[in-house]
Amino acid sequence: MKTPTRDLVLSHLRQEKVQLWLPPYHQREGDVDATKSDALRNLAQLLAEQLSSSSKAPLKVDDVYSILSQLQSHALQKLKKYCVDIKILATQQHFANLSSDDDVFASWGDTVATIKNGNTKKSLIVLRVENISSTLTVDKLSSELCCALNATTARVIFKGKHISSSSSGGEGNNLRKIVSSNDGKDEQKKNELLCIVSGHGYVPPAPAAASSVEGSATDTTARTDKEIIDSIRSSASRIAYNQSGFEITDQNGNLVPMSQTDSISLLTALGLHRIGRSKMEKCRESNDDEGDKRNSLASALVFLLEADAEWQCSSTLDIWKTKVDNYGLLQLDIAWNYLLLGSLENLTDATRRLEIAETVLRKQVHSNFVTLALVNAESNNPIPPLCTIFVRLFLLQGVANKMRNCNDTAAERLTWARVLCQQLRASCPPDRVEILCGAYCVEPSTAISALRKFNGDPDAAGNFIASLRDDEARSAKRRKRQHKLGKCANNSDFVNLDLVQTLSDLLGFGGVNNNTNDGRDDQTTSNLICSGVLRLTNNDIEKSLALYNEIGAQGVLQRAAQLDKDTGIRRASIRDKFEVSDVDVASLVSMGVEEERGRNALRATGNVDSALLWLLKDDDNKTRANGSSGVESKADSEGSSANGADETNDCCAEDAYDFLERELGHALSNDSKETLEKEWLGVDLKEEWEMIEEYK
Repeated sequence: MKTPTRDLVLSHLRQEKVQLWLPPYHQREGDVDATKSDALRNLAQLLAEQLSSSSKAPLKVDDVYSILSQLQSHALQKLKKYCVDIKILATQQHFANLSSDDDVFASWGDTVATIKNGNTKKSLIVLRVENISSTLTVDKLSSELCCALNATTARVIFKGKHISSSSSGGEGNNLRKIVSSNDGKDEQKKNELLCIVSGHGYVPPAPAAASSVEGSATDTTARTDKEIIDSIRSSASRIAYNQSGFEITDQNGNLVPMSQTDSISLLTALGLHRIGRSKMEKCRESNDDEGDKRNSLASALVFLLEADAEWQCSSTLDIWKTKVDNYGLLQLDIAWNYLLLGSLENLTDATRRLEIAETVLRKQVHSNFVTLALVNAESNNPIPPLCTIFVRLFLLQGVANKMRNCNDTAAERLTWARVLCQQLRASCPPDRVEILCGAYCVEPSTAISALRKFNGDPDAAGNFIASLRDDEARSAKRRKRQHKLGKCANNSDFVNLDLVQTLSDLLGFGGVNNNTNDGRDDQTTSNLICSGVLRLTNNDIEKSLALYNEIGAQGVLQRAAQLDKDTGIRRASIRDKFEVSDVDVASLVSMGVEEERGRNALRATGNVDSALLWLLKDDDNKTRANGSSGVESKADSEGSSANGADETNDCCAEDAYDFLERELGHALSNDSKETLEKEWLGVDLKEEWEMIEEYK
């Protein structure tokens, strides 16, 4: 009898279009349940009377009520995946424009209710949307948010991934489909969508573009971000598949191979990460108002999340995650960006990301590194500059655990961060930093890093800066020599210079000093034989000896020459450019040339005098170009790295190919000290100290 009764009830509900998951049969959270029970029981009473004539026996009200309750429960469970909490992160100025009308966002779903109003510090409002409308897209959400808050941009993030308004076209842009695509691992947890609103002054989309996925004027910045991301991906492919390929160096400065497919993913991930970091750096150094800073941070977060997604595109990169610290630092940057936005609690997997960062970072140091650093810091003894990275890590872990009410762990990590930060800041007073910068023509980050390494001793720090230049020059010469000698027969590996010396000794040819020689002796007959036989055997010393004994010196030279004809000698991936001296840069800067523009000129010419002529010619060309046309070129209007533009717009102002080559030529090299110092070892930690004091 149950099944026929259930069928009768279900058929009637469909015919009358009764929706049990909506009021008055189901109330929102917080409403009185009695109203729901009365409405549902009244419906059961009505149906029992109406359907009894269609049944073989009179229907009992309790039976009908039980069926209705089951159907309602099933419908609500099914609709859970179409419900979402939308967290809107904006400034108080934005929220001041929000109308008190409850129907502003009513079209987003069956019910839209405010469940949380943030305070002035957090500037957060949370809307609960039940049964998302099937027509709600990222475009519509962004546009209506910007209109209501008088903003220019709304970036949408779901489960740690940025959702572009143009991703996958209309269907991939549908929020109902995006939210319902939950993998089901957290069925009891509500879906959460984070919307970061920035900019002031809403501009309605043009009528002709209103129906276009990318037509919303409110999404201008996000669209620009997408163009840069697409450009980076395209340029990564060009670099990976061009004749010279892309090379990565190991901790000894030697080139190591990587497949082209994995190179594309790695290049893209690193390139996006670099842009995200540049935008964060720009925000830290900028004196702009809060709205502009938040816009830079929101844009940076888009690039960081895209870089994170790119790391998942290659199974091979899973191995690289544990070999290098890039992936761990990316997780650290993502969490730090959320904290700067005042929204770390919205990064639901913050602790997981920070655990990844800590695992990777601890692999780069001795097992007792942190313990010894804390002991030395508490005793006011010098600690390594590398502790700066752990300062930020422990700070973020402390804040994340505090938000999860893990107070003991939070207090411990914040204490660690404070102890290390205090000691690191004490070792590099501003006056000593200024002296080193002037004496050695280096950036403050380099001076700070050197001072920390020698516990504030300016003389020792200065000597260290000078010696670093020599070491980097030697490493650069080794890489140039490898390129000149060419790749091995497998068209992947480069000649191992240490084995060239070893083989030369074994064959009785004598050797050269690989650390100081400029490579001119590589063209001697003995070295051509040694490098040639190593190329033919892919750096196998035993096979090299056997092959030499078999075919002799003349045979080795002939086969090596044929190898060059068959495969070509692989040259450097970075276009031929001159090395840039910091002294030459300082000379140009003293003449009024902006630093980045001066560096580009020196790369192209090699000396100060030629660089000045190059700059004058460049200025003349731009003047003529602007004078001959009333339309300003895109490169001139958006800025260019050649005339001092910020690196955050490198991929707009210049070809992304050049950006990747310049920034990532040796991105995985452990001897890339300049970048590491600027971004981590030489940071002043002022921002970190203020955060520690705030949360401690």
